[in-house]
Amino acid sequence: MTTNSSGERRSFATVADRLVGLKDPSMGDERERDIILRAGTTAMTVSIFTIQTLGVLLAVIGVGLWSGVVLAAAVIPGVAYTWYCQSSGLDTTQSYAKIAARRRNWSVMAGLAMAAAWIGALSFHMLTGSPLVQAGIQGTVGTGNSTAIGLVVGGLIGGTIGVFTLSRSSRAGAKRNAADDEDDED
Repeated sequence: MTTNSSGERRSFATVADRLVGLKDPSMGDERERDIILRAGTTAMTVSIFTIQTLGVLLAVIGVGLWSGVVLAAAVIPGVAYTWYCQSSGLDTTQSYAKIAARRRNWSVMAGLAMAAAWIGALSFHMLTGSPLVQAGIQGTVGTGNSTAIGLVVGGLIGGTIGVFTLSRSSRAGAKRNAADDEDDED
């Protein structure tokens, strides 16, 4: 992995460091900083799954496609993570390749399950004209069969592309890590 000195970092990482206080005395010693950073990682992961769950629940109670706006918000923490890593000179492809296969698979499966639940709730609403759970909220969802089929097909294609992209990225990073390890041994 490549890292740059803090003097070479671009503005996003510098601004983010100031905003979250990574150089603030509140970060404490090395042990406290490690705990704080782990807590931040846990909070980010929990927030992503909470936002996804909220989007699915909104689809279940009949908000319709507006629930997709909430689901799109779940992407923001991941984008910020990647942007920060890249602006600090970290190769995120190599980092992703180092994730234990079991953890990576569980994360991908959890994300796919959330997407499937959302697509299922919207499809049910589109096919029947009523949400899974009546909550007195009526979003505008077309009841056309072709719209529901398009949503399901689009979700399946998007999920397949996502899984394919993540697995390719993981393999590419693993190959790069193996090549770096061989270079280090020479």
